[in-house]
Amino acid sequence: MRLTVPPLSILEDEGFSAKIDIFKRKQFGERLANLFENSQDNIVVALDAPWGEGKSTFIKMWQGYIQNQRDNKFKTIYFDAFANDYQKDPFIALTAELYSLLKDDKVEKQKEFKKKASDVIKSMSRGALKIGIRSLSGGILDGTIVDSVENDISELAAEQIDAIVADRLQNSEEDKTALVHFKKYLQQLAKEHSNDNPIIFIIDELDRCRPDFALELVEQIKHIFSVQGITFLLVQNRQQLEASVKARYGNDVNASLYLQKFVNIWFSLPRSSERYDDYGEKYLDFALKSMLDAGEEIKNTDLIELLRELVKAKKPSYREIEQILSNVALVHNMSSGETKYYPNYQIAIAFMCYLKASSPKVFDKVSKKSITFNELIKESGFEWAETSSGSEYSYIEYMIKEIKFEYADEDTRKKMIEGQEIKRSMYSYNGTSMILQITNMLNTMETR
Repeated sequence: MRLTVPPLSILEDEGFSAKIDIFKRKQFGERLANLFENSQDNIVVALDAPWGEGKSTFIKMWQGYIQNQRDNKFKTIYFDAFANDYQKDPFIALTAELYSLLKDDKVEKQKEFKKKASDVIKSMSRGALKIGIRSLSGGILDGTIVDSVENDISELAAEQIDAIVADRLQNSEEDKTALVHFKKYLQQLAKEHSNDNPIIFIIDELDRCRPDFALELVEQIKHIFSVQGITFLLVQNRQQLEASVKARYGNDVNASLYLQKFVNIWFSLPRSSERYDDYGEKYLDFALKSMLDAGEEIKNTDLIELLRELVKAKKPSYREIEQILSNVALVHNMSSGETKYYPNYQIAIAFMCYLKASSPKVFDKVSKKSITFNELIKESGFEWAETSSGSEYSYIEYMIKEIKFEYADEDTRKKMIEGQEIKRSMYSYNGTSMILQITNMLNTMETR
């Protein structure tokens, strides 16, 4: 069994094919495309979803859809912000993507673009107004100023600071002109290379970036790249981006209000298109099938049925579902003989693999034997299942009884067996706690 879910292969022109659109988000994608087609303003749209909810997968399907299945009305640019956040400033990274539009244009046109961009870079460098001291001789580092320097700053360094400030004042008008010319040039570029619809610049993985890079990127989009003919779609976790605002400007800043300056419309990516089905179970089956080799199967269905109930009841993110299954694969591959097919062993596998992915702190307490039964049930969020009877979550109810047996003293265990509250115990295999066996396996390796 594979240890990870294989990455989903999405062809450039595939769009929302039934094979890969397992969350049935095509309808939402169509409405989003209608918005861009019917809006002539240079808007900035943000697509928000928690970590692990399939934002990148959706956006790749959507890009293929709007480029190839909307009568070629749209031209898009895809930019992975996380893959580029090693760069110091997002301006060059963004302009490089726009420059790709000129690959078939004449050399003179390409040179003109470079010149306009170069003028803006010079302007931004002068505007930084920060320098660093390389040594006592006053050498300048990277054109930026460190916020705190040694008390003893040489006269030469002070003279350099004065020179930079003077240069900034002298070239202020020139810098403003460079920015105006660049924006006009971008607007003309968009007009020449679009199909009477705005070019859609997709910025993905914003929530995984360095906080300073993510914020500078969003701010530059509004101040430098916001022109008629170019619209932006920011794909990120709003909560994470707001945390980046606070990290940079302090906890007293109203992060939500601050971001409203840069984003015109916020959309939430729907977890599913059906009101009473969030597709967690369907994704579990889809991901599990992709991890099994040809002809391979999980022989005991107790594990799968319990995982389905856990996913239905607790609604972990799709990324967490992948981590749960990676944990299951790890235990499955490390186990031997018929032991791994015992029903109670399967119950223990499902619970501990779920716990490690969704509640790692609680899992750690179980591993260190520093948590009681009541604490475990409360902290993992299953108090409701302890008193349930005959509900739709029968496997979860039985799981709770197995855990209770695990933590009980010998007299309580005997009573549970005699009263047929439990038919088989986690101690049925060589008198060893199966929960601890599985916990030890999972502690030997981290899965991603």
